[in-house]
Amino acid sequence: MKALIIEEYQSNLSAMLKGMKITEIETPKPAGKQVLVKIDGSPCNPSDIAFMRGMYNIRKTLPKAAGFEGTGIVIEAGDDREAQQLLGKRVCTFSHQDENGTWAEFFLTEPTHCIVLKNEMPVEQAACFYVNPFTAYGLFEITLKRGDKGIVQNAAAGVVGAFVGKLAEKEGIPLLNIVRRPAHVELLKSQGEKYVLNSRDKEFESQFREMAHALNATMAFDAVGGDHSGLLLNNMPSKSGLVLYGGLSGQNASSFDVLDTIFKGKSFSGFNLGDWKRENKGKRLSEVSEFLQDLIIRKEVETKIQKVIKLEEAFEGLYQYITNMSDGKVIFNPQA
Repeated sequence: MKALIIEEYQSNLSAMLKGMKITEIETPKPAGKQVLVKIDGSPCNPSDIAFMRGMYNIRKTLPKAAGFEGTGIVIEAGDDREAQQLLGKRVCTFSHQDENGTWAEFFLTEPTHCIVLKNEMPVEQAACFYVNPFTAYGLFEITLKRGDKGIVQNAAAGVVGAFVGKLAEKEGIPLLNIVRRPAHVELLKSQGEKYVLNSRDKEFESQFREMAHALNATMAFDAVGGDHSGLLLNNMPSKSGLVLYGGLSGQNASSFDVLDTIFKGKSFSGFNLGDWKRENKGKRLSEVSEFLQDLIIRKEVETKIQKVIKLEEAFEGLYQYITNMSDGKVIFNPQA
């Protein structure tokens, strides 16, 4: 089978892109609890870029096919009953541990790493379903449990931002969106978002403080990290919490006001989707999956796709994604 292989970690982006290559490797054979998925859609996420640069919390023995997430049809299964029940079904899946990823024609995995999809789910949306929609749901669940009356989110023009926006709308919770480009301010406002700020504006900090307090926004979802984390939490009301779920800045979260933590009850924590899914497996995960799939099928919210490419077009496609992440996902179709 064809697979997009990385042979070594490269912190330099250009070297990383040039170091990938298409290789013919042996198609795996499922046994026991394993299933073989014929991949027809696999996106590039920021976590994939971080992984290939050696800057992610998952490191694999190289060479390996890259790609954490994907969708396809289960075409073979081991003799385990649960595996056999997935034969012929469309699933989305995720690469775990020290194994080849989803940027390949076929992917070997297990039922516990598969989510069965409805027939109405478009392939491109199915390819991106395993990570971002559930991340948004898990984050939003924290707000519901805490009883926050308002939310702040950065990277608001991204996929998680779109899903959080839809969930906040359904619950009637005001949402303060933070982006970095004037075009994204206009985009979100054209989509009906009422509160949008550009973090690069000179008056951003004072504008943010005023609006966060006016909305009583006591929860922040932070995909950026660095000094930006402290800036957000320091300017939010007492009893506020900040949840880190990404590190787009490449810097450690910092600049938190110690006295605010001690005397104003402010806190920060992290969110890991893998932990959330382990805590919400079985029937609960199926219920959340159905809810999110229905949102997508009804086109109430969706992952923005900028391009579908062949594995052979990886260099150009990934360069386009890295330089224009907010324009949407780039999807590999290994069968093309």
